[in-house]
Amino acid sequence: MEYTVTTDKKVCGKIKGEKLTVDDIINAGGKVERLLALGLIKEAAKTPKVKEEIQEEVQEPEVPVFNTYNYEGDK
Repeated sequence: MEYTVTTDKKVCGKIKGEKLTVDDIINAGGKVERLLALGLIKEAAKTPKVKEEIQEEVQEPEVPVFNTYNYEGDK
């Protein structure tokens, strides 16, 4: 889970607006619950994952061409 720093003070080496992970907080000797309770961090907004649309090449079906005029040349 990610958290965003909401205070002007440095939190676990990060400044306001930067993101922290649980591992960052624990490695710095902090406790997630305490930082949340003090209002120093908040849960980061979850961004939706964008799915790439795979566009397949559309092939037009082969249609026979019929000419209304059959010219076989001069006979």
